[in-house]
Amino acid sequence: MSLECETMPRDLFDETSAMTTAAKALERGEPVVVTGSEDGPFLMVSAEGVTPETINLMATHGRGLVGVVLSRKRAAALGLELQPRQGRAEAPLYTRSVEAARGTTTGISAADRALTIRALAFGGPGDLVTPGHIFPQVTTDRPTGQAELALRLVASATGTPVAALCTILNDTGDVADSAHARAVAARLGLVSVDAVEVLAIAGSEVFS
Repeated sequence: MSLECETMPRDLFDETSAMTTAAKALERGEPVVVTGSEDGPFLMVSAEGVTPETINLMATHGRGLVGVVLSRKRAAALGLELQPRQGRAEAPLYTRSVEAARGTTTGISAADRALTIRALAFGGPGDLVTPGHIFPQVTTDRPTGQAELALRLVASATGTPVAALCTILNDTGDVADSAHARAVAARLGLVSVDAVEVLAIAGSEVFS
């Protein structure tokens, strides 16, 4: 199914809107901050923008787990098996952990994680091994989940159904609130956009 957004309200995509600014930043390969998710605010970058530098930025300033989100169709194409849920029926849906099959050393460095995420986006089943240091998250139907918001955003920007993301933690190690996340964006010179604006741009068809 196409990842193109069918309905893009003009007021959300004029030259001054947060959505326009966020989409353009993602097209340039720059990270953006997303607030309003039920899972907490997060940093994200399109698959095309994944580099050792962007992974290091997310790990340093996001402080949460650096992961990757991909559509169900992309996960199936890679042959990724889902982790079973046990006692958490509404938890985010993850596949087995993976690593790039070639070019990595320990697997945990920013360069190695960037290579693995790019393999998830642009490689095939033979380009991945398991276990590894990246935990792919598959979209479900939670409108304000991190995975769902991230995929909507990349669908509006690059069309590639894969994005890297990292939950933003505050100075005490707790999940940050929106104000803290916006302050992080301002300090780093990044665009921030709220879930309300993201939800207006596409339906759940982008999750397939």
